[in-house]
Amino acid sequence: MGDDSGDPSMSTRLLGRYGGPIVAGLGFVITRFFVAEAVTLSGEPIAVAATAGSLVVGLSLTVAGVGLAVGAFTSAFVADVSRGCLLGTGATAAAIAITIAATSVGMIDAAVGTQLLVANVLLAGAIGGMVNGYRKAFLRQRRAAVMRGANRARFINRLLRHEVLNAATIIDGHADLLRDDGGDRERSVGAIRRGAARIESTINGVGTIAEDRTRNAVSLAKMIRTAVDSVGDGGRYDRDVSIDVGSATADSVRVDADDRLSIVFERLIEHAVDVRGAEIVRIETTVERHAATVTMIDDGSLPSDRQRGVLERGSFPEFDDPTNGFELQAASLLVGEYEGTIRVERGEETRVVVRLPLKSADAAVAAVGVEYPSLVRAITAGFAAGIAMGGLFLTASGTLPVIGALYGAESAAIGWITHQFHSVVFALLFVAGVSRSPLSDRTHRPLAASVAGLAWGVLLWLVAAGLVMPIWLRAVGILATLPNLPWIGLLSHGIWGVTLGVGYVLIGGRFE
Repeated sequence: MGDDSGDPSMSTRLLGRYGGPIVAGLGFVITRFFVAEAVTLSGEPIAVAATAGSLVVGLSLTVAGVGLAVGAFTSAFVADVSRGCLLGTGATAAAIAITIAATSVGMIDAAVGTQLLVANVLLAGAIGGMVNGYRKAFLRQRRAAVMRGANRARFINRLLRHEVLNAATIIDGHADLLRDDGGDRERSVGAIRRGAARIESTINGVGTIAEDRTRNAVSLAKMIRTAVDSVGDGGRYDRDVSIDVGSATADSVRVDADDRLSIVFERLIEHAVDVRGAEIVRIETTVERHAATVTMIDDGSLPSDRQRGVLERGSFPEFDDPTNGFELQAASLLVGEYEGTIRVERGEETRVVVRLPLKSADAAVAAVGVEYPSLVRAITAGFAAGIAMGGLFLTASGTLPVIGALYGAESAAIGWITHQFHSVVFALLFVAGVSRSPLSDRTHRPLAASVAGLAWGVLLWLVAAGLVMPIWLRAVGILATLPNLPWIGLLSHGIWGVTLGVGYVLIGGRFE
């Protein structure tokens, strides 16, 4: 499964959703109030040079957080990386506090060296924590893959031994009856044919579960309908069984799976009815930011702890257990292949909640999910656009260093670093925004991308440069016109947007 513990904890769900912005904010706070403050306290060129590296590292941490927020990463991955970042920063902050207390220093000294030391220690902790979080996420995925492989082998072995050997025993017994010319010949021939069909069905079923398939976008609604149609409306049972799709799912909601997904729902329904005696099964679906959830509610007997363990943790029993059946094991294996999770809620009714990652969905509910290669292209295009804009702005007005003043340092070097930082962040937001909009299918050509980039640049000129920047400058004690909308700003932001749009498409970027 996607998570060793089955259903993720509340902290994991929160970090999976908000971890990116938290990391971005943490990097920005450390950079703004420690690194940039060191330059403010000194103002010497040496101090500027000394802090440039730390400034780049701190702002890069912020960019990484933005990338986590808009990238197509799983919630578990984002949670692992952001948790590592927070723990690393917290540990180093605690170490600093203990050191201050132990040396009887009432407050951090205002010297440049001390500010830089604190900033570098915090940044080292944050980045070290992110690296450790990435390693944890990688190891968790490998561990889950190894566990799925072992479970698959165990499942195949048991299914073949149980189904095929039973069928073979029946065939052999009836063959003896035919050889002895005793018994009911027609009955024996029918039993042999059923046994042969059972063996064929089992082999085909094993092949379906065992083979590796490429995941793609499949319609969740279609998979649910296929499963319900396969099981039937109760005609296959000797009692009344109702299977109801409670809340319909739009066909446009697609999950990252394959056409075997219908087997998951089919097997869960069969287990509820055949093993736990359910007479009513209701299926409900909801769509979240990164995942779609299918909840199967039934009135059967409550699942045992062992059955729950198979579904939630992939804890396959060491020995054959008729109460588990092969249905739960097949569902667990396939959901694990899709990096989804299964949660079992036991109450007056049993609720089996299958959570699957989205591949694509309605624009109204689609998650922002820029693939990693596109993130790299967006950063590259943003950097190039920043150079084009900065060159024009600096040549025409010579006021680029004022951007550094936002961080407390009116320096050309700091101005360039922070300008490029803004350019990259806004480039990431541009690619993420266009990718989730109805324009995504129309902006893969340079001309269309340049128009979209131009519109984004003009919007930034009006809002970011015209309103936010002067308000920010006033907050740090620098007089600024409000609103601040000079013509050179419009021209430079327009060039930035066109360069960004064209550059992103020309280097192979796609809005999807």
